Amino acid sequence: MKVNTQSLNRYFLFLILSLAPIIRLSASWNNFIINYKKEVYGKGSQTWQIASYNNNWVYFANKNGLLQFDGSSWGIFPLNNGSDVRSVLPSSSKKRIYVGGINEFGYLEPDERGKLVYHCMSDSVKKPIRSIGNIWRIYENDNILYWQADGVVLKCLNGKYTLISADSKIDCSNLVNGILYIGTNKGVRILIGNTFFPLPGAKALDTKRIRGIVPYKKGVIIATAYDGLYYWDGKVLVPFITGIEAFMSQNEIFSIASSKNLIALGTVHMGLIMINTSTMQVKYFNENNGLQNNTVLSLGFDCRDNLWAGLDNGIDYICMNSPLSNLYSYPYSYGAGYSAILSNNYLYLGTNRGLYYTHYPVSLSDKVINISQVPQSSGQVWDLSKVGDDVFCLHDRGIFLVKGETMERIGTISGVWNCKAMINNPEKVLLGMYDGIYLMQKEQGEWKPKKKLEGMNESAENFEIESDHVLWLHNNDNGLLRIDFDLANFRVKQIKYYGKEKGLPSNKNVYVNKIANKIYFTTPKGIYKYNAASDVVELSPEMSNLLPGTKSYLKLYQYGNSILSLSKGEVDIASLDKYKHPKGKTFFSIEHPSIELVSGFEKLVPLSESEVIIPNDYGFALLKVPSKNTPLLRPAVHIRAVYLTYPSDSLIYSDNFLGKNYVPEIPYYRNSIRFDYNLFSFTHGEEASFRYRFKDQKDWSDYTSSLTKEFSNLAEGEYTFQVEAVFADGTSTIDEFKFVILPPWYRSSVAYLFYFILFLFFLWYLYRWDDLRVKRKKQQAVLEKDRELFQKEKEFEKENARKEHQIMELEKEKLEYDLQHKSQEMANLMINFVRKNEMLTEIKHELFKVISTLKGENTKQPKQMLMVVSSKIDSNIQSDEVLKRIEEQFDLIHNNFMKRLSEKHPDLSTNERMMCAYLKMNLSSKEIAPLLNISLRGVETIRYRLRKKFELERDESLIDYLTNKL
Repeated sequence: MKVNTQSLNRYFLFLILSLAPIIRLSASWNNFIINYKKEVYGKGSQTWQIASYNNNWVYFANKNGLLQFDGSSWGIFPLNNGSDVRSVLPSSSKKRIYVGGINEFGYLEPDERGKLVYHCMSDSVKKPIRSIGNIWRIYENDNILYWQADGVVLKCLNGKYTLISADSKIDCSNLVNGILYIGTNKGVRILIGNTFFPLPGAKALDTKRIRGIVPYKKGVIIATAYDGLYYWDGKVLVPFITGIEAFMSQNEIFSIASSKNLIALGTVHMGLIMINTSTMQVKYFNENNGLQNNTVLSLGFDCRDNLWAGLDNGIDYICMNSPLSNLYSYPYSYGAGYSAILSNNYLYLGTNRGLYYTHYPVSLSDKVINISQVPQSSGQVWDLSKVGDDVFCLHDRGIFLVKGETMERIGTISGVWNCKAMINNPEKVLLGMYDGIYLMQKEQGEWKPKKKLEGMNESAENFEIESDHVLWLHNNDNGLLRIDFDLANFRVKQIKYYGKEKGLPSNKNVYVNKIANKIYFTTPKGIYKYNAASDVVELSPEMSNLLPGTKSYLKLYQYGNSILSLSKGEVDIASLDKYKHPKGKTFFSIEHPSIELVSGFEKLVPLSESEVIIPNDYGFALLKVPSKNTPLLRPAVHIRAVYLTYPSDSLIYSDNFLGKNYVPEIPYYRNSIRFDYNLFSFTHGEEASFRYRFKDQKDWSDYTSSLTKEFSNLAEGEYTFQVEAVFADGTSTIDEFKFVILPPWYRSSVAYLFYFILFLFFLWYLYRWDDLRVKRKKQQAVLEKDRELFQKEKEFEKENARKEHQIMELEKEKLEYDLQHKSQEMANLMINFVRKNEMLTEIKHELFKVISTLKGENTKQPKQMLMVVSSKIDSNIQSDEVLKRIEEQFDLIHNNFMKRLSEKHPDLSTNERMMCAYLKMNLSSKEIAPLLNISLRGVETIRYRLRKKFELERDESLIDYLTNKL
C-alpha cells in the first residue's frame, strides 16, 4: 500500500497548529448587540437566511416574507403563495434580489418609482419542477442559477431548468470558488456537471449531520451538529480543533457564517460562538450578554464585518467591527456607570447602586460575567480615585478607603464628589464636598479629615489644584472661580470670578482640567487657559492644534504622554509631543444606542495606552484603540421616501438597493411634497445634524434634528432637493432628489397650443370683422341717408304736431276764456238775481210798513192792492225759470254737476240742490241766505241736512265732498 507522505505531513502540521495553546484576548469585553424584536419588522418569528447588498441594505428570509432593512426602516415583501421565505440572494450582476419559499421562487427589483416589485419565476415552469418543496439556498455562478431544495437542486441556464437529484436529504449547501457543495445525511457531495459526487477524502462525514460549509484558506470548513468542525483542503479532511468541541457537542450547531478570519457558529441551545481563526480567540454571545434568544437559525456578516443573527424569535445585530464593547447588559445590570479604577488586578466599578469589583483581565465565557458588590457600599458612588497605593471611593455617604474586596469609611463627613492630592505633598488630599472643600491628611498611616476650607461654601464637584495655594473651581451657579488660599491655616485669602467679561465664551458647561501640570478649561466653544499677565481667560491655540479645533469639549484626561478629550459623541486621542504635528490625532465615535453618557458626570477612565473605559447610563463600555489610526466610517444620508401630501399622502418614490430613482412630474394641483430622510446606520448611534435646500438656492437651512421636510404650494419648475448630514467632526454626506412641478392647466403645453389656436381664430375673426366693418360702413352710409330722411320726416311731423298743439292750446285758451266768460256771466246773473231779490225783498218790507200805516175804512182797497204787489214780488223772487236757467248754466260750466247730484241724491229738495250749487261756487252762508230767501240759521240747517243725507262723518268736509267726490 502506497502512502501519500505529502498529505500526511500536511495533516500532522495542521493538527499541531490546532492543538497549540489557544490565545484569548481578554482586553475586549462583550460586543454590543442591537436587538430587533419581531414586532418591529413584521412579527415573523423565524429568520432562515441573511444576506447584505453593499454597505447599506440587508435582506432577511423570514417566516412572513422577505425583509429589507436600511438601518432606519423595515420593509416586508410576501410571496404570492404566502409561504415562508427560506432563502435570499442579492445579485449584483443581475441587479435583483432572488428569493425562495415553499414550492415558489422568484426575484424582486425596483420599479421606476423605487418600490420593490416581486416577479414570480416558478409560475412559468412546469409543475414537476415547481413542486420541489422548501428552497433553502440560492446561488449564482456566471450565468447559472442554483436553487437548493430539500432533496434536489434546480439548475437554471439561459432559461432552461434542470432538476438534479441528490439521492438523499440535503441539510445545507454552499457555493465556494465556483463549486457547489451540499451536506446530506450521507456526507458531503460536490456537483460536477449535472451529477453529485462524494467529497474526496471525507468519508468520515458520512455518518455525521452536516450543518454548514464555509470557505477557509484553500478549501472549506465543514460544521457538524455534534462533532465539531472539519477542514478539507481539497484532498484531506482533518478535524479543526478549537478547544470548545464539548460546548458544540452539548449545544448542537445549527448555522455557520464566515468573513475573513472570523467564523460564527449558531447553536440550538446556547446562542452563538465567534472564533478568530488567526488568534483562536473564542467569544460567546447568548442571553447572558445581550442576545434575545439562544436558538440561532441563521447568521450573516455584512459588508462592515458585523454579524447579523436570525433567531428563533427576533433578529440581533452584533457590532464586531467596533472598537467599543460593554461589560454587562440588561437584565444582568449593576446600574449606571459613574467611575472605574484598576488596582492590584481588581477592576472597581462605581455605579448609582454602589461599588462593585471584578478580577482583571475580565474573564469571559458562555456564563454571566462574575461581578460582585463590595459589602456596605450600597448607594451613589460619585468617583473613584487613587492616591499613591490607596484607592478612595467618593460616595454620597462620605469617603471610603477600598482594600481588596472590602472598604472602610474615613471619618464621619458625607457627600464627597472627588479628591485631589496636593502637588508637593501627596499625604494631603483636598476633598470636593457638597458644601465646600475639606482637607484630608495621612497621619501614622491613617487618613483623617482635618478641616473645612474657611470662606468657601460652594459645591466643589468640579475643581483642580493649580499650586499649593491656588485652586480653580466651577459650578453653573457662580461660574469659574480662582481661589487663593492659605494652606497652613486652610483659609481663603481671595476669590476671583471669571465669566464672559473675563474671556469665557459661556458661564455654563465649563469644566476644569489639569494636563501636564497646567490648568485648562473645556467649554462649548473650545479649550481655554488662564493668562496670568492680563488676568483673563483666553483660547488655547496649542490645545486647539493638538485636538480637533474649537468644537465643544466636556473633559480632558492625561495618560502617560497621551491626552484624551471627551466630546458629546467622540473620543479624541493625541500625543503631547505633537503640539505642532496634528497627524498624531486619533478619533473614535462613541455614538451608539447602548452608550449614553451620564449627563453632568461624563467621564473617561484610561486603563492603558490602548484601553479606555467609558462609564455610561447602561454600565461601562471599553474603547480599544487600534494600533493604526483608522478613519471613521460615517454612514451616508439617503432620501428614504418622497410623498405628495395633498389632498392625501401618496408615495411617489422609495429608496432602493440600486439607488434607482426617476424624475417625477407632479401636477400643479398636487404641489405639496414631503421628504423623509435618514442615515444608513445599523448601529443607530451616529448623531448628525441635518440641513436642506433646493440646489439652485445658495443658502442652506438652519441645522435640525428632524428627519422629514415638507414643502407646500411650490411654483412650477424643475427642482433638486438636497439634504446634508453633518457629523460632530465636521464630515458630511449629501443626497439629492430631482422632481418637476408641472405648470397649472392654463399654463401647460396643451393650454398654450389652445391659446395659439385661439389667437389664430382671433386673427381670422379680426379679418372677418374688418371685412364686415367695411360692409357695415357702406350699409351704414345708406342707413345714414335713410336716417336723415327719416329724421327730416320726423322733424316735419314734429313741426306739424307742434303747430297742431299750438292750435289746440289756442282753442283750449279760447274755451277757457269762454268758460270764464260764462262763469263770469253766470256770476253776474246770480249777483243781479241776488240784488234783484234783495231789492224786491226790501220793497216788500217797505210795502208792509206802508200797509201797517194805513188805518180806517178807506184803506182796505189800498191794502189789497199793496198785498197783490207783495205777492207779485214773492213770485218774482221764487221764479223757477230763473232757477232752471241758472242750473243749466251751472251744469254747462261744471261738467253736469247738478245732473250728477240729482242722479246720486234724488231726494234733495230744490233749496238743498241750490245750496249744493252755491257751495260749489264757494259762496258764503251770508251770500247764500238771500239767494234762498232764508235766514243764516236756515242756511246752517240746510247744511246740516245735506251732511246727514250725504252720510258724512264729523271730520269730513261738505265742500270737499261736493268738489272732489261728486
